[in-house]
Amino acid sequence: MSFAHIAAITIHDVKNSLSSIASAAESHGDTPTVQAIFNISDTLTRLLVFYRSEHELLRLNLNSHAPEDLIFELAANKYGQSDIEINSELNQAPVLWVYDEMLVRMILVNALQNASRYAKSRIVISAKECSGYLEMSVHDDGPGFSDTVLEEDYSNIPASQNGTGLGLLLAKRIAALHVNNNQQGRIELSNQNGGLFRLILPA
Repeated sequence: MSFAHIAAITIHDVKNSLSSIASAAESHGDTPTVQAIFNISDTLTRLLVFYRSEHELLRLNLNSHAPEDLIFELAANKYGQSDIEINSELNQAPVLWVYDEMLVRMILVNALQNASRYAKSRIVISAKECSGYLEMSVHDDGPGFSDTVLEEDYSNIPASQNGTGLGLLLAKRIAALHVNNNQQGRIELSNQNGGLFRLILPA
């Protein structure tokens, strides 16, 4: 039995246990604990996906999805920061786009979790069609990305670096798997009155 298979079984069991703990915490109105458990569950899933990407075992499950639905869902979650306002911008969003929704959700959840750590009061998550690409972005009003992160290609960032490196490297790999008509997906980071994370996927 391969490590990936053992890891998948173990992570599934751990996530089931976490789900039981989360249910108990929710019944007691312990929202911070519930959110912390969800964050741990997301981290375990990212770890398994990262391993699969390292060993070229990661395969996309491509289908047509409504970006607007995903953005609405994500904007409704406070990600442990009840004092942070999360707004959505969808006036230029396409009706449908082809991508792996589970993996794209994982990327955006990680970007939102990172943004919530640094935002002063507001995060904007958006989806729009631009020059034949779908652009999903997470924009916070915090201090922005450091020069080190902006200049890095994410290939050598340690996973322990504030939880950011693994998420960025995984996002880069997942984006690059989305290919159509010789056009490849990518991520872009910039500072525009705060940190701006963009996931850009071809049509």
